[in-house]
Amino acid sequence: MKEIQLVKEVNIFGKSVRLKNYGCSQDGGPYPEKEMPLKMKLSICPTQFCAGGCPFCVAAKTISRKGFLDIEKLRTALLELKRSEIVSNISITGGEPFTDVMLLNEIVEMIFEIFGLEIQLSINTNGIGLGELSKIKKYLFIDTIHISRHHYDDDINRRLFNLDVPTEEELTEIVGGVKDKRLFVFNCLLLKDGIGTKEEAKKFMEFADRVRVPKVGFVTVMPINPYTEMNRVSYREVLDPEDPEILFRKCFTDFEYCHCTDGIYAAESGRIVHFYGRETEFGGPDYARGLIYTPDNALRTGFGEDAEIIKQF
Repeated sequence: MKEIQLVKEVNIFGKSVRLKNYGCSQDGGPYPEKEMPLKMKLSICPTQFCAGGCPFCVAAKTISRKGFLDIEKLRTALLELKRSEIVSNISITGGEPFTDVMLLNEIVEMIFEIFGLEIQLSINTNGIGLGELSKIKKYLFIDTIHISRHHYDDDINRRLFNLDVPTEEELTEIVGGVKDKRLFVFNCLLLKDGIGTKEEAKKFMEFADRVRVPKVGFVTVMPINPYTEMNRVSYREVLDPEDPEILFRKCFTDFEYCHCTDGIYAAESGRIVHFYGRETEFGGPDYARGLIYTPDNALRTGFGEDAEIIKQF
């Protein structure tokens, strides 16, 4: 069997950058080498500010910063990244992207203008600004809006966020106003004082079905502080392969860095809820697994202040 080249050096803005050159192993199979030209996910952070106070937040040291990226500097970066054919898909994250919904709309418009409507685009949000979704003029062309929701109970969920994020009733109204419900996914961090058992995970999927959100991600929180070290729960503990209401379909592994699985759940309504479980270790390899454009107008090799700056705009 051909030995794949795990890392490839690529010139980005005149700088040699080491990039991941393989796809994940599926169901224990081989790691496939990526096709050329090598393409990577690009994450864009309009701001690092978030009004929440989550005890499990990986960006807790930076979310008090209220600055926003410069839209014209972002355009310069996107035009060059498009020319170099290195971007496979784009995620808008943060901080909370809906902090400035007009800026968010400008970014979405710019992405579709430069990359075309066929680019896969997702947004990550705590849901606080979803009532203004219609201000994102091309939101129906977005592939996925990931809504962070860590409990089916409104009071417990708001306690975890330390913020008045949307209730079940409010989410039901928002989702109900969108024709294609596949736009939405719930991302649920697994915690002992939140969703941390098989029974609670099933209740959460029933909650998602009531809201008519068709997919749930159960994510093992990273052990970044004493709270997460004490409260983290592996998705393997809450997604039971022996449960007749659950059907697992695929499993993926990226060496020791992360692993995930996906499947479907038969809700009491008779509808299907899709789910995935994901666990990522803190830290990572000495090569980039994606590109990040941060609010200080820098293109970096990853999240975190220690990530290498490829170019400062």
